[in-house]
Amino acid sequence: MTIWQPELAKYRGPRYQAIAEAIGASIRSGELGPGVKLPPQRDLAWRLGVTVGTVTRGYMLAEQRGLVSGEVGRGTFVRQPRSGVQPILHAPSGDTLDLSRNAPAIGEPTRLLADALTELSQREGLEKLLAYAPTAGYAEHRAAGARWMGRVGLNVRPEQVVLTAGAQQGVAAALAALAEPGDRILTEQLTYCGLIDAARLLRLRPEGLPLDEEGIRPDAVEAACRAGRVRVLCVTPTNQNPTNATMSLSRREEIAALARRLDLIVVEDDVYGYLVEQRPPPIAALAPERTVYIASASKCIVPGLRVAWLAGPEALVPGLIDAVHALCVSVAALPAQIVSQWIEDGTADQLTRRHREEIARRQAIAAEVFAGFEMRHAPTSFNIFPTLPEPWRAQEFVEGARAKGIVIVPAGTFAVGRAEAPHAVRISLSAAPDTSTLKSALVTLADMARAGPGARRAVI
Repeated sequence: MTIWQPELAKYRGPRYQAIAEAIGASIRSGELGPGVKLPPQRDLAWRLGVTVGTVTRGYMLAEQRGLVSGEVGRGTFVRQPRSGVQPILHAPSGDTLDLSRNAPAIGEPTRLLADALTELSQREGLEKLLAYAPTAGYAEHRAAGARWMGRVGLNVRPEQVVLTAGAQQGVAAALAALAEPGDRILTEQLTYCGLIDAARLLRLRPEGLPLDEEGIRPDAVEAACRAGRVRVLCVTPTNQNPTNATMSLSRREEIAALARRLDLIVVEDDVYGYLVEQRPPPIAALAPERTVYIASASKCIVPGLRVAWLAGPEALVPGLIDAVHALCVSVAALPAQIVSQWIEDGTADQLTRRHREEIARRQAIAAEVFAGFEMRHAPTSFNIFPTLPEPWRAQEFVEGARAKGIVIVPAGTFAVGRAEAPHAVRISLSAAPDTSTLKSALVTLADMARAGPGARRAVI
């Protein structure tokens, strides 16, 4: 094991990302050679002055990039370079089962992609797909996005739609367009960690508010607004990540009325909403004049094409377009064309239905295995969010799971600022390659939770 310790100040972005970047730089410089063992996560966290969860995410990102591999019971090691001709894409390491990501299983879309590319190859005008697209996207792609939003009861014109490279970029663009550095923005106390990262990058001050079984509490929103000027409220009303809370129609109406009375702009993240067949309309349909709405193909169609859409009132659209231009100039037209084609020919609806069916099967398995646990879940959610029995601590449980070859995420990863996180974990059901593998992993985790942690070493 080396005494490797990176200088995170050299790297931009979140600290976990800086750790992964530093690992890559040290490998390229020769400081970290093949087979070198990285420091234990707790040790590196202490020396860097960050949380263990930050180091865990950094090591996970480095592993996803093929730089390192975790070996059960031994630690994390720099990977050996492969000899010979390299494939274009590398398969991830098979040492662990990564249940940390919320994304649909790929399956059938590989065939559908081949069919779509074959059809495209026979069309005229392919050169448009290799050129820079307009920043907001081609008119046809904006129109397809507007039609897709109509699936959940939101009626917008194509001119109100702006394409982004995934919902993460959509969140960043919305915040960049609506807030200034130093501004407070309100969101759930536990929220999508990409929102936290985007706010940090833009030098905003996210403030996490308490949740109940329906999500963010209106009384907490009002109290936060009384405490100081706020312009932006970020919410995920359907299958909230990570708690799986879904707002009722009355709660959405209450939030919409609050936004009008308090002069708030709502950023509504609805990436999971398309997985729910019977659901209330978006907040954007109740308060269209003050809501920036985000939809994405990643959760309900396929993740790798990285196509998402922003929709907002006409007065805000120019600012959203400017923000997207600053972030990426424009979204690649080829994936946008494929997704638009699938929306038009019904493939997107077919995939969404199949994802719903697969999620329901996996949630049924989780409900059986975790019977008796306090747990937040939903039949249309990619993940479960069980509270761990005492005396487990979330990070301790995550480390124990990793030692058994299973990667999951502690609740603290989703905590805004220094908000107290419950001793819970997010387990993504969709990440397992099949239901048999999933059930085996869930049984391992449930048995470990029931058995309790081992004895802690005394600190002398």
